[in-house]
This record gives sequence, C-alpha cells and structure tokens, in this order.
Amino acid sequence: MKDSRLSDELKDGEFKNITIKPIGKVIDENVIEIFEEYTPAIKGIEEANYIWILYFFHLADERLEVHPKGDIKRPLRGVFSTRSPYRPNRIGMTAVKLLKVENNKVFVKGLDALPNSPIIDIKPYSEVYDLPYGSVLNMQEIAKRIVDDGLIRHYIDLDIQLQPNGFDFTLKSVFKVKGDAKVDFDNSQRVLPDAEEIEFKDDWVFLPKGFYRIVFNEVVKLSKDLMAIGRPRSTLVRSGANVLTAVWDAGYEGRSEAGLVVYNENGIWLKRNARVMQLVFIKLTGETKPYAGVYHKENL
Repeated sequence: MKDSRLSDELKDGEFKNITIKPIGKVIDENVIEIFEEYTPAIKGIEEANYIWILYFFHLADERLEVHPKGDIKRPLRGVFSTRSPYRPNRIGMTAVKLLKVENNKVFVKGLDALPNSPIIDIKPYSEVYDLPYGSVLNMQEIAKRIVDDGLIRHYIDLDIQLQPNGFDFTLKSVFKVKGDAKVDFDNSQRVLPDAEEIEFKDDWVFLPKGFYRIVFNEVVKLSKDLMAIGRPRSTLVRSGANVLTAVWDAGYEGRSEAGLVVYNENGIWLKRNARVMQLVFIKLTGETKPYAGVYHKENL
C-alpha cells in the first residue's frame, strides 16, 4: 500500500513510468490516517471548513466505457462523461466537511470512499476556484438530475419546460380562498383557510381580480444539498398577475401549491397546464437537515 508507484519523468517529450505515492488511507467511515512521513503536510488544514479528498479506487477495474450508475439498460458511455469508479487511473475525489484533526488522523463528513482506499492528495475547498460559475443549476444540470435523481416528475414537455436557468411549472388546479386564517410562531395554533376548487370550462378558467391558491402538475424532489425559489413567468406579470411562493427547502418532496394574485381590473383567463412559474434550483454549500414540515409530500 505504501510502495511508491510514482516517478514522473519527461523524456523526449513523453512521460515515462508515472506512478502515485499514497500519503494515507481510509481507516473507517469518514476517518483518514495520514502516514507518518506526510504528517507535516496537514499543518494548517484545520482552518478549512471543507476539503477535497483524492483517493484511489483500489477495488475497481480499469475501463473506458461504462453503463451509467451500473444500469445495463442504459447505453454505454465513455467513462470520462461519468463519475464511475471504473476508469483508466481509478482516481476518485470527494468534497467533504472537515470535522477535526487529531495527530495524524483527519475526521471528515461525507467521504465517499471504502476502508483501505489509498489517499493520494488533500486540498482545501475554495469557492473561488471550485465554484467558478455560481451555484444555480443550468438547464443541462437540471435535465441530468431529472433523469438520474428524479428531481422533477409529472411534467408535460421537457423540451418546452426546460429554461436556461430554471424549469417552468404548469397549472393543474385553481382554488378560491374562503374564510379567515391564523398564523403564529411555532405553528401550534396555525389555521389555514378553506379553499374551493374552481372548475375549468373547455380547459379555461376566468379569474376576476383577487387572490387564489394554485396547485402545479409537477412534483419536485429536492436532495439535502439543493433548494429552490419560484418566480412568476414574465408573460403572467405582463398580464397583470403574480405568483407568490415561499422557499422550497432542501429535502422537500411534493406537488407544490402557491398563491396567485390577479391585479388586472379586467381579470385574467388561464388555460389548464399553462406555464405560470419558473423554479430556480440553488446548490447549497453542503447537505443540511432535510425539510420535514407539514407540507412534505403534499398532494401526492
């Protein structure tokens, strides 16, 4: 395990005999042991909140093509387009939260490596360099998460609803709010007003000036490191209406509801499945406590 495999020689414009020296190994889940001769290298690491761990997939094979996520029903892809451990040099990397350092042991959270995996390098995580393009998911990343993680389901047309930096949500149903409500600090005395559904006629509904509750067709499922914010589509705003939303907390899953305010004195017509709101997804700096409130898994 500690045998040197790395000698970097450049001869006649070609690299010869490139090897890697393990500087430590994974002891247990989220515990790394640094070999004695490399312990001076971890001096000062405790100042970091997050660090990158580069390690060796010592139990994996070397491959050039893989089925994504090991699903043989999915077509083969070049391994460089995946996060598979089966790769030519079998190098893995994980951004982890640094908990503490004790002598030659580094305690972290979120390490995706098996016990005895050789550690080949450690680097501090830096938002300036490691997150150079912001944390809002673009359309390509949204589409990928829809396929891989089920981020959004029950959508109508993926190509139409995907936007450069968000996803259009569509109108399923509309409700007229009736009665009063109560809002307190800890929700122990919370009372929501009754609501009566307004039926579509020939797939259209007319809404006079006022406040309404709407339900979307789409179901969203957020991971513990992803939140979302909803904004009205500009066409809706130009028509004299607005969508009012709260924050979609990390860990939330459900078919969401929102408020719809019609300011237009002449009212507004909305068609079933109209695109009324764009949801923007924001990557957090790390996993957080998932949402577990009363609206979790609503309307499912």
